[in-house]
Amino acid sequence: MDLLTNVSKSMVIHGFAFVEALEHTLRQCLTLGRHTGILHFTPQCVMQYEWAHKEYKPWGYTLPLQCPQCGILNPWSLAYLNDGYAVECKNEDCRDVGGRTGHRYSLRVTRPAGSVLLNAGKDSGWLRTVKL
Repeated sequence: MDLLTNVSKSMVIHGFAFVEALEHTLRQCLTLGRHTGILHFTPQCVMQYEWAHKEYKPWGYTLPLQCPQCGILNPWSLAYLNDGYAVECKNEDCRDVGGRTGHRYSLRVTRPAGSVLLNAGKDSGWLRTVKL
């Protein structure tokens, strides 16, 4: 079934409110999030639901397909920190590209302020962020 059918079913048959039905349905839609995010507009706020996966999309941030410094594909090594992830290129030669010496390309991905993770699996879920 599709998303709207499942949300409608949860509201009509189970008596859920819309947000509760939407979040219940999203937890069961494991493949939808890899392709799209969802915006729910209300008169008070906008709720954004973004797919998050521990390795592929930490805290809803889409990692680049290649390292911008050395150019290798799928280069990321992730380490979990208390407030997010440290992401570093796993190419040993990344630091020496173009005759430069220094560090491998790295970035830090932190959890968006006020976000809530709706778990949908062992390593993934939907990240809900409210914007006023």
